[in-house]
Amino acid sequence: MAKKIVLDAGHALCTAGKQTPDRIHEWELNNKVALAVARQLVAYDVEIYRTDDVTGKTDITLYERVVKANKIMPDVLVSIHHNAYTGKWGNHTGVEVYYNLNRKNHFEKMLATEMAAGISANTGLKNRGAKTAAFYMLTANAKIPSVLTEGGFMDSIIDYHIITSAKGQEAYAKGVSDVLIKQLGLTRKTEEVRKEESPKTTTPSQPVIGGKYTLTKSAAGFYTSADAIAGRNQRVSVLAGDYIIFNIANGMLNLTKVPGSAGSWINPGTTITTPMPPPTTTTSTTTAIGDKFTLTKNTPGYYTAADAKAGTNQRVTVLAGEFYIFNTSNGMINITKTKGKAGSWINPK
Repeated sequence: MAKKIVLDAGHALCTAGKQTPDRIHEWELNNKVALAVARQLVAYDVEIYRTDDVTGKTDITLYERVVKANKIMPDVLVSIHHNAYTGKWGNHTGVEVYYNLNRKNHFEKMLATEMAAGISANTGLKNRGAKTAAFYMLTANAKIPSVLTEGGFMDSIIDYHIITSAKGQEAYAKGVSDVLIKQLGLTRKTEEVRKEESPKTTTPSQPVIGGKYTLTKSAAGFYTSADAIAGRNQRVSVLAGDYIIFNIANGMLNLTKVPGSAGSWINPGTTITTPMPPPTTTTSTTTAIGDKFTLTKNTPGYYTAADAKAGTNQRVTVLAGEFYIFNTSNGMINITKTKGKAGSWINPK
Protein backbone atom coordinates (compact mmCIF):
# COMPACT_ATOMS: atom_id res chain seq x y z
CA MET A 1 0.00 0.00 0.00
CA ALA A 2 1.24 3.46 -0.90
CA LYS A 3 2.54 5.59 1.94
CA LYS A 4 0.93 8.99 2.47
CA ILE A 5 3.02 12.14 2.94
CA VAL A 6 1.66 15.61 3.66
CA LEU A 7 3.86 18.53 2.64
CA ASP A 8 3.05 21.95 4.07
CA ALA A 9 4.69 25.00 2.50
CA GLY A 10 4.49 27.51 5.33
CA HIS A 11 2.70 30.86 5.01
CA ALA A 12 1.62 32.47 1.70
CA LEU A 13 2.51 35.31 -0.63
CA CYS A 14 0.30 37.65 1.41
CA THR A 15 1.80 36.79 4.83
CA ALA A 16 3.16 39.96 6.38
CA GLY A 17 6.85 40.06 7.22
CA LYS A 18 7.75 36.61 5.91
CA GLN A 19 10.28 37.61 3.25
CA THR A 20 13.93 38.25 2.51
CA PRO A 21 15.25 41.81 2.94
CA ASP A 22 14.98 42.18 -0.86
CA ARG A 23 11.34 41.06 -0.75
CA ILE A 24 11.31 37.42 -1.85
CA HIS A 25 8.40 35.89 0.05
CA GLU A 26 9.17 32.91 2.26
CA TRP A 27 6.30 30.93 0.72
CA GLU A 28 7.97 31.20 -2.70
CA LEU A 29 11.04 29.45 -1.29
CA ASN A 30 9.02 26.96 0.76
CA ASN A 31 6.86 26.10 -2.25
CA LYS A 32 9.85 25.45 -4.51
CA VAL A 33 11.31 23.06 -1.96
CA ALA A 34 7.95 21.29 -1.50
CA LEU A 35 7.63 20.85 -5.27
CA ALA A 36 11.19 19.52 -5.43
CA VAL A 37 10.45 16.99 -2.68
CA ALA A 38 7.38 15.82 -4.60
CA ARG A 39 9.41 15.46 -7.82
CA GLN A 40 12.12 13.48 -6.03
CA LEU A 41 9.49 11.09 -4.65
CA VAL A 42 7.42 10.67 -7.84
CA ALA A 43 9.16 7.36 -8.70
CA TYR A 44 8.18 5.85 -5.33
CA ASP A 45 4.96 4.22 -4.16
CA VAL A 46 3.72 7.26 -2.28
CA GLU A 47 0.79 9.69 -2.26
CA ILE A 48 1.73 13.36 -1.82
CA TYR A 49 -0.70 15.91 -0.36
CA ARG A 50 -0.42 19.64 0.31
CA THR A 51 -2.13 21.55 3.13
CA ASP A 52 -1.23 25.06 1.95
CA ASP A 53 -2.75 26.94 -0.99
CA VAL A 54 -0.56 25.79 -3.90
CA THR A 55 -1.12 29.13 -5.66
CA GLY A 56 0.20 31.01 -2.62
CA LYS A 57 -2.66 33.50 -2.81
CA THR A 58 -4.31 32.53 0.49
CA ASP A 59 -2.61 31.98 3.83
CA ILE A 60 -4.56 28.92 4.96
CA THR A 61 -4.93 29.02 8.75
CA LEU A 62 -2.92 26.58 10.83
CA TYR A 63 -6.19 25.16 12.13
CA GLU A 64 -7.44 24.44 8.59
CA ARG A 65 -4.10 22.88 7.65
CA VAL A 66 -4.19 20.58 10.65
CA VAL A 67 -7.82 19.60 10.01
CA LYS A 68 -6.94 18.69 6.42
CA ALA A 69 -3.90 16.70 7.53
CA ASN A 70 -5.87 14.78 10.14
CA LYS A 71 -8.49 13.85 7.54
CA ILE A 72 -5.75 12.46 5.30
CA MET A 73 -4.00 10.70 8.22
CA PRO A 74 -0.61 10.48 6.48
CA ASP A 75 2.38 8.47 7.59
CA VAL A 76 4.25 11.73 8.14
CA LEU A 77 3.78 15.51 7.81
CA VAL A 78 6.64 17.83 6.88
CA SER A 79 6.07 21.57 7.29
CA ILE A 80 8.67 23.35 5.16
CA HIS A 81 10.01 26.76 6.18
CA HIS A 82 12.97 29.12 6.00
CA ASN A 83 14.36 30.95 9.00
CA ALA A 84 14.84 34.65 9.79
CA TYR A 85 16.69 36.48 12.56
CA THR A 86 16.50 40.29 12.57
CA GLY A 87 15.03 40.86 9.11
CA LYS A 88 18.25 42.69 8.20
CA TRP A 89 21.28 41.23 6.45
CA GLY A 90 23.69 39.44 8.79
CA ASN A 91 26.08 36.50 8.95
CA HIS A 92 23.87 34.18 11.03
CA THR A 93 23.50 30.85 9.27
CA GLY A 94 22.32 27.27 9.36
CA VAL A 95 19.47 24.78 9.15
CA GLU A 96 17.43 23.20 11.92
CA VAL A 97 14.47 20.83 12.19
CA TYR A 98 11.85 20.85 14.96
CA TYR A 99 9.74 18.12 16.51
CA ASN A 100 6.94 18.22 19.09
CA LEU A 101 8.05 19.53 22.48
CA ASN A 102 5.03 17.99 24.20
CA ARG A 103 5.32 14.55 22.67
CA LYS A 104 9.07 14.01 22.25
CA ASN A 105 8.39 10.97 20.10
CA HIS A 106 11.50 8.92 19.24
CA PHE A 107 10.52 8.55 15.57
CA GLU A 108 9.95 12.30 15.22
CA LYS A 109 13.26 13.02 16.90
CA MET A 110 15.00 10.65 14.51
CA LEU A 111 13.32 12.28 11.51
CA ALA A 112 14.31 15.74 12.73
CA THR A 113 17.89 14.71 13.49
CA GLU A 114 18.44 13.00 10.15
CA MET A 115 16.74 15.74 8.12
CA ALA A 116 18.82 18.47 9.78
CA ALA A 117 21.96 16.50 8.99
CA GLY A 118 20.82 15.72 5.44
CA ILE A 119 19.82 19.28 4.57
CA SER A 120 23.09 20.54 6.02
CA ALA A 121 25.19 17.99 4.13
CA ASN A 122 23.45 18.65 0.80
CA THR A 123 23.35 22.44 0.99
CA GLY A 124 26.67 22.98 2.76
CA LEU A 125 24.97 25.11 5.42
CA LYS A 126 25.68 24.76 9.15
CA ASN A 127 23.73 22.04 10.97
CA ARG A 128 21.99 23.69 13.93
CA GLY A 129 20.48 20.32 14.83
CA ALA A 130 17.13 18.86 15.87
CA LYS A 131 15.14 20.94 18.36
CA THR A 132 11.82 20.77 20.16
CA ALA A 133 9.09 23.40 19.94
CA ALA A 134 5.38 23.78 20.62
CA PHE A 135 4.55 24.91 17.07
CA TYR A 136 0.88 24.34 16.28
CA MET A 137 1.67 22.32 13.15
CA LEU A 138 3.47 19.87 15.42
CA THR A 139 1.36 19.79 18.56
CA ALA A 140 -2.10 19.75 16.94
CA ASN A 141 -1.35 16.63 14.88
CA ALA A 142 -2.14 14.24 17.70
CA LYS A 143 -1.55 11.00 15.79
CA ILE A 144 0.61 12.14 12.86
CA PRO A 145 4.42 12.07 13.06
CA SER A 146 5.32 15.67 12.23
CA VAL A 147 8.46 17.75 11.77
CA LEU A 148 9.03 21.38 10.81
CA THR A 149 12.13 22.23 8.79
CA GLU A 150 13.91 25.59 8.76
CA GLY A 151 16.20 25.51 5.72
CA GLY A 152 18.52 28.45 6.15
CA PHE A 153 18.09 32.14 7.03
CA MET A 154 16.36 34.46 4.57
CA ASP A 155 18.24 37.44 6.04
CA SER A 156 21.67 35.80 5.95
CA ILE A 157 24.35 36.89 3.51
CA ILE A 158 25.73 33.35 3.86
CA ASP A 159 22.51 31.41 3.27
CA TYR A 160 20.70 33.69 0.81
CA HIS A 161 22.42 32.65 -2.44
CA ILE A 162 21.94 28.98 -1.60
CA ILE A 163 18.29 29.05 -0.56
CA THR A 164 17.25 31.23 -3.51
CA SER A 165 19.01 29.08 -6.12
CA ALA A 166 17.44 26.10 -7.90
CA LYS A 167 20.47 24.00 -6.94
CA GLY A 168 20.14 24.93 -3.27
CA GLN A 169 16.41 24.25 -3.25
CA GLU A 170 16.93 20.81 -4.82
CA ALA A 171 19.61 20.12 -2.18
CA TYR A 172 17.26 21.16 0.64
CA ALA A 173 14.57 18.90 -0.81
CA LYS A 174 16.99 15.98 -1.12
CA GLY A 175 17.80 16.29 2.57
CA VAL A 176 14.10 15.81 3.26
CA SER A 177 13.22 13.19 0.64
CA ASP A 178 16.19 10.92 1.34
CA VAL A 179 15.13 10.63 4.99
CA LEU A 180 11.50 9.96 4.03
CA ILE A 181 12.57 7.23 1.59
CA LYS A 182 14.74 5.61 4.25
CA GLN A 183 12.54 5.94 7.33
CA LEU A 184 9.21 5.16 5.63
CA GLY A 185 10.75 2.31 3.65
CA LEU A 186 9.46 3.68 0.36
CA THR A 187 9.65 1.33 -2.60
CA ARG A 188 10.07 2.26 -6.24
CA LYS A 189 7.13 1.89 -8.60
CA THR A 190 7.36 -0.28 -11.70
CA GLU A 191 8.72 1.26 -14.90
CA GLU A 192 5.25 1.07 -16.47
CA VAL A 193 3.69 3.14 -13.68
CA ARG A 194 6.50 5.72 -13.79
CA LYS A 195 5.93 6.17 -17.53
CA GLU A 196 2.25 6.82 -16.96
CA GLU A 197 2.96 9.37 -14.24
CA SER A 198 5.64 11.27 -16.17
CA PRO A 199 3.83 11.98 -19.45
CA LYS A 200 5.79 13.02 -22.49
CA THR A 201 3.00 13.57 -25.00
CA THR A 202 0.21 16.09 -25.40
CA THR A 203 -2.40 13.46 -24.57
CA PRO A 204 -1.14 11.85 -21.33
CA SER A 205 -3.50 9.49 -19.53
CA GLN A 206 -2.35 10.52 -16.06
CA PRO A 207 -0.52 13.87 -15.96
CA VAL A 208 0.99 14.54 -12.53
CA ILE A 209 2.40 17.62 -10.86
CA GLY A 210 6.13 17.68 -11.49
CA GLY A 211 5.84 15.41 -14.56
CA LYS A 212 7.14 16.32 -18.01
CA TYR A 213 4.72 17.47 -20.72
CA THR A 214 5.42 17.94 -24.42
CA LEU A 215 3.29 20.51 -26.22
CA THR A 216 3.45 19.67 -29.93
CA LYS A 217 1.51 22.74 -31.05
CA SER A 218 1.22 26.24 -29.61
CA ALA A 219 -1.70 26.58 -27.22
CA ALA A 220 -3.75 29.39 -25.73
CA GLY A 221 -2.43 30.27 -22.26
CA PHE A 222 -4.59 31.64 -19.45
CA TYR A 223 -4.16 33.08 -15.94
CA THR A 224 -6.60 30.64 -14.28
CA SER A 225 -7.84 27.10 -14.85
CA ALA A 226 -11.41 28.46 -15.01
CA ASP A 227 -10.46 30.72 -17.91
CA ALA A 228 -8.73 27.80 -19.64
CA ILE A 229 -11.93 25.73 -19.34
CA ALA A 230 -14.09 28.54 -20.67
CA GLY A 231 -11.55 29.64 -23.30
CA ARG A 232 -11.82 33.28 -22.25
CA ASN A 233 -9.43 36.06 -21.22
CA GLN A 234 -6.46 34.55 -23.06
CA ARG A 235 -3.19 35.76 -21.52
CA VAL A 236 -0.53 34.51 -23.95
CA SER A 237 0.24 31.97 -26.63
CA VAL A 238 2.25 29.11 -25.09
CA LEU A 239 4.81 27.95 -27.64
CA ALA A 240 5.28 24.28 -28.54
CA GLY A 241 8.01 22.51 -26.58
CA ASP A 242 8.82 20.55 -23.43
CA TYR A 243 7.39 21.73 -20.12
CA ILE A 244 6.98 20.71 -16.49
CA ILE A 245 3.50 20.43 -14.99
CA PHE A 246 3.36 22.98 -12.15
CA ASN A 247 -0.27 22.37 -11.20
CA ILE A 248 -3.45 20.54 -12.28
CA ALA A 249 -7.06 21.64 -11.73
CA ASN A 250 -10.28 20.35 -13.29
CA GLY A 251 -8.39 18.74 -16.16
CA MET A 252 -6.49 21.93 -16.96
CA LEU A 253 -2.67 22.05 -16.77
CA ASN A 254 -0.35 24.80 -15.59
CA LEU A 255 2.83 24.44 -17.67
CA THR A 256 6.21 25.95 -16.88
CA LYS A 257 9.80 25.82 -18.10
CA VAL A 258 11.21 26.71 -14.68
CA PRO A 259 10.82 24.06 -11.94
CA GLY A 260 8.92 25.47 -8.98
CA SER A 261 7.62 28.55 -10.81
CA ALA A 262 4.03 28.88 -12.03
CA GLY A 263 3.47 29.25 -15.76
CA SER A 264 0.29 29.52 -17.84
CA TRP A 265 -2.87 27.41 -17.72
CA ILE A 266 -3.80 25.48 -20.87
CA ASN A 267 -6.64 23.20 -21.87
CA PRO A 268 -4.88 20.00 -23.00
CA GLY A 269 -7.91 19.14 -25.12
CA THR A 270 -7.42 22.13 -27.40
CA THR A 271 -4.40 23.54 -29.23
CA ILE A 272 -3.86 26.26 -31.78
CA THR A 273 -1.78 25.56 -34.85
CA THR A 274 -0.06 28.92 -35.09
CA PRO A 275 1.41 31.09 -32.38
CA MET A 276 0.13 34.63 -32.03
CA PRO A 277 2.09 37.09 -34.19
CA PRO A 278 5.20 38.50 -32.53
CA PRO A 279 4.81 42.22 -31.88
CA THR A 280 7.31 44.93 -32.15
CA THR A 281 6.57 47.80 -29.80
CA THR A 282 5.35 48.63 -26.31
CA THR A 283 4.37 51.88 -24.68
CA SER A 284 4.44 53.07 -21.08
CA THR A 285 5.42 56.17 -19.20
CA THR A 286 6.85 54.40 -16.14
CA THR A 287 9.11 51.47 -15.30
CA ALA A 288 8.95 51.51 -11.49
CA ILE A 289 8.21 48.27 -9.62
CA GLY A 290 4.53 48.13 -8.67
CA ASP A 291 3.44 50.74 -11.22
CA LYS A 292 1.01 50.08 -14.04
CA PHE A 293 2.38 49.39 -17.52
CA THR A 294 0.47 49.66 -20.79
CA LEU A 295 1.46 47.23 -23.54
CA THR A 296 0.08 48.57 -26.81
CA LYS A 297 1.06 45.60 -28.97
CA ASN A 298 1.73 41.91 -28.44
CA THR A 299 5.37 41.27 -27.56
CA PRO A 300 7.67 38.27 -26.94
CA GLY A 301 7.78 37.15 -23.31
CA TYR A 302 10.78 35.44 -21.71
CA TYR A 303 11.65 33.56 -18.51
CA THR A 304 14.63 35.74 -17.63
CA ALA A 305 15.79 39.33 -18.10
CA ALA A 306 18.93 38.03 -19.84
CA ASP A 307 16.83 36.17 -22.43
CA ALA A 308 14.66 39.24 -22.97
CA LYS A 309 17.75 41.39 -23.55
CA ALA A 310 19.27 38.85 -25.96
CA GLY A 311 15.96 37.98 -27.63
CA THR A 312 16.58 34.26 -27.10
CA ASN A 313 14.50 31.35 -25.73
CA GLN A 314 11.11 33.05 -26.12
CA ARG A 315 8.60 31.62 -23.66
CA VAL A 316 5.27 33.10 -24.76
CA THR A 317 3.64 35.94 -26.63
CA VAL A 318 2.38 38.53 -24.15
CA LEU A 319 -0.88 40.05 -25.32
CA ALA A 320 -1.43 43.82 -25.39
CA GLY A 321 -3.18 45.28 -22.34
CA GLU A 322 -2.74 46.73 -18.87
CA PHE A 323 -0.13 45.18 -16.55
CA TYR A 324 1.75 45.78 -13.32
CA ILE A 325 5.55 45.92 -13.16
CA PHE A 326 6.71 43.04 -10.94
CA ASN A 327 10.46 43.55 -11.38
CA THR A 328 13.10 45.34 -13.47
CA SER A 329 16.65 44.34 -14.44
CA ASN A 330 19.13 45.81 -16.90
CA GLY A 331 16.41 47.75 -18.67
CA MET A 332 14.17 44.70 -18.99
CA ILE A 333 10.74 44.55 -17.28
CA ASN A 334 8.80 41.68 -15.70
CA ILE A 335 5.11 42.47 -16.21
CA THR A 336 2.13 40.72 -14.67
CA LYS A 337 -1.66 40.90 -14.52
CA THR A 338 -1.64 39.87 -10.86
CA LYS A 339 0.04 42.45 -8.66
CA GLY A 340 2.79 40.94 -6.53
CA LYS A 341 3.13 37.81 -8.67
CA ALA A 342 5.86 37.27 -11.27
CA GLY A 343 4.89 37.30 -14.93
CA SER A 344 7.00 37.35 -18.11
CA TRP A 345 10.11 39.38 -18.90
CA ILE A 346 9.90 41.72 -21.88
CA ASN A 347 12.22 44.15 -23.61
CA PRO A 348 10.35 47.49 -23.50
CA LYS A 349 12.45 48.77 -26.39
